[in-house]
Amino acid sequence: MKQLIEKPVMCSQQYHEDQPLEFYCEDCKVLVCHKCSVVSHNRHNMTDAQKAAEEQKLQMAEVVAKVKAEILLNEDQIKKQTELKNKNIADIRNAEKKMTDTVEELIGDLRKHDKKMKDKFRDIYEAEQKQHATRLENLELINTQLKSCVERVQSILARNMSTEILETNPVVIGRCEELLNGRKPDVYKSPYLNYLVEKRFDLLDQILVTKTDPSMCFMIEGHDSEIGKKSNFVVVTRDSEGLRGYQEDDQIKVDILTPKGDHLKTERKDSKDGNYSVTYTPHCAGQHRVEIQLNGQPLTGSPFVVQVREHQYQFAFKFGSTGKRPGRFDWICDIAASDKSGTIAVADYWNKRIQLFSSDGKCQREVRFDGYPVVFTDCGDLVTLLYGTKNKLHLLSEEGEFIKIINDKHLKKPQHLSITSDGRLIITDAANNKVKVLCPYGNNLLLSFVAPDCDKHPDCAVYHQNKFYVSYPGAHCIKVFDKIGVYLHDIGCKGSNDGQFAYPLGLVIDKYNRLIVCDENNRRLQLFTLSGKFLSKLHGEYFSNSNPWYCAINRDNYLFVADYNNDSIHVFH
Repeated sequence: MKQLIEKPVMCSQQYHEDQPLEFYCEDCKVLVCHKCSVVSHNRHNMTDAQKAAEEQKLQMAEVVAKVKAEILLNEDQIKKQTELKNKNIADIRNAEKKMTDTVEELIGDLRKHDKKMKDKFRDIYEAEQKQHATRLENLELINTQLKSCVERVQSILARNMSTEILETNPVVIGRCEELLNGRKPDVYKSPYLNYLVEKRFDLLDQILVTKTDPSMCFMIEGHDSEIGKKSNFVVVTRDSEGLRGYQEDDQIKVDILTPKGDHLKTERKDSKDGNYSVTYTPHCAGQHRVEIQLNGQPLTGSPFVVQVREHQYQFAFKFGSTGKRPGRFDWICDIAASDKSGTIAVADYWNKRIQLFSSDGKCQREVRFDGYPVVFTDCGDLVTLLYGTKNKLHLLSEEGEFIKIINDKHLKKPQHLSITSDGRLIITDAANNKVKVLCPYGNNLLLSFVAPDCDKHPDCAVYHQNKFYVSYPGAHCIKVFDKIGVYLHDIGCKGSNDGQFAYPLGLVIDKYNRLIVCDENNRRLQLFTLSGKFLSKLHGEYFSNSNPWYCAINRDNYLFVADYNNDSIHVFH
């Protein structure tokens, strides 16, 4: 067999049959004999047949290797495609099972609802039939008695016996009148009954077909979140290969929970390119839980945690100095901001005037008036207190025109004045250490209360979310009372550490529900939660030689702090 295989192949050309094919023509790509190479393939590039075979053997081996590699790739693709096919079958079956389970659950709920409603109908039916039966029974009894009386009278009249008529007449007439005048049962009318369906039963489900793979999608966080500041993040969708592609039917569900578990309002913008921008505005500090679902599946990494930090006031500028000219002061004794116009009112005590400023610190005008404290009503009018022996509250227009005297019978030694969102006046009184609440425009005393076991007088009081917050400088604390004046608890104590005070005076509550306290002798402002937890403080170079006394916040959330030591106003944004 080996000899047969190794036997040389002879040329098939005429007259060359005795010649072996021992050459390979590179130009014609054929085997030739020696005679052919001379006759037919003269000047062609000739190679020894064995050598050419070896070279082409390598080429064939290389091609076979490539084919085998392609086979492996195809087999891998077949495997992947089979896995995708099986996954698709499983997904369809799971989705179908979910639909079936949902329908069965809904059917079960409807059956429970059906039984519940039928039980109610039966109870109503029995109660109503009992009412009707009782009325019918009473009416039939009365009617039987009436018929019996008629039959008796008719039999007497039929017999027409004078003696019987005369003897029975009083009794018969009395019985008839008794029956006629007796209380008759009212006709019972059943209440109107109907089965009210406020909303037609709809199945809000759908079969979703999309190339988006939730396991390949992710969230890109935005900037640090801050109370009251609009924040955002981006949800990026991808297919199973990690390629971004927009799928119109994709369903994105975002739920942000505050530290207390409340749901935060969100706004979502679809960029139509696979990116979804989610915007939200946090209202409290702390860890917020972000839950994101894509087509009913949680996003990779969900739930996420977003840390929301406190809003930080930043020093903006200050205005004012000691003097008598407009824009200068001689002992600032109070400050207020108008929610209506944004005007800032500063009580300039020794200059016997109230100066009015724009929010950028420019003096607009002055009101010549020997009084303080000062507060704005929701109409933009000024309420101020005329000191001295009279102690009367005066209502002035913002232009300084006198309107009316508000009240003069509840005040003895008033310290400070504030106003609630519904117009009630809050006055602290040093004569009897009371906090007094007057109705709008001071016609009546609505509430009066004192702090138990405290002989120090209150100075500044504010009302927010059904609680009174009152500063007691001599006791070095803030006392909290409920809406009817019942003492609840203290905030702070004497000291210089965070959360402690040295003669606290002015109070204000900002739009982030934070209590801001002018800690006068510690030369700083301290910020607390409404429950009394210390948050942060404003101190440093702008208060290094200052005594923050009273403060106010305008409608743009700018914080104005009166520094009586330097006769100036510090402004923070």
